[in-house]
Order: sequence, then structure tokens, then C-alpha cells
Amino acid sequence: MSDNQLTIRDRLEAILESINLIIEWTDGRKTAHDFMLTPTGVMAFNACVMRFQVIGEHIGKLLKNEDKPLDKFPNIPWNAIYGMRNFISHEYANIDEEVIVSTINEDVPELKHAIEKMLEDY
Repeated sequence: MSDNQLTIRDRLEAILESINLIIEWTDGRKTAHDFMLTPTGVMAFNACVMRFQVIGEHIGKLLKNEDKPLDKFPNIPWNAIYGMRNFISHEYANIDEEVIVSTINEDVPELKHAIEKMLEDY
């Protein structure tokens, strides 16, 4: 299936998959320092960053969807999530590890809840 043929549900499921992987890979790591202590931690950090890029790509497509599925959760900063994707894509070498870890700890749980609720409708 090409990217343009993905349904809202397909995109929401892909976002949820990425969220669940981020949660799995961050298990026991609460700070940027925790990630940077070992090569495995650095690899997990980089994998999480790439999953944020995937999430942002799908969010960008959903923002343009005529059904406006994201409007049901105005408390989620959808444009900021898409902006993070753009930053990761174009400024990878300048990523602030603290921002990524803060996003994981503070924002991912709420995003997961919103995506799971949306999946009930799609």
C-alpha cells in the first residue's frame, strides 16, 4: 500500500506502534544521561528519535486529512509534533537529548491515550 492509500486508522496504528516501541526502548531510562551511558543506550535513543520522525510524518498527513481526525484532541500540540519531525529530518546533528527525553517522559503518555481513543472511532 502506498503512503497515499493509508487510511486514518492505518496512520493511527502506525503512530501507536511507534509510541509502544519508544516506551519499550526507554524502559528504565529516565534522563538523557541514562541513554548516553552505554552504546546500547545511545542506540535506543537514536531509535526513539527515528520513531518520533515516523510519528511526525503520520501526524503531518493527518493534519492535512479532510476528515480532521486530530481536531477531537485540541490539547495535543499536533503542529509541534509535526515540527519536531521536521527538525529531526533537517537538523539531526543538533537534536537536544534533554528535549527528546522530556518529550518521552511528559508527552508520550498523553499522546498514547489520545491515539488509543481515536482508534476507537476509526
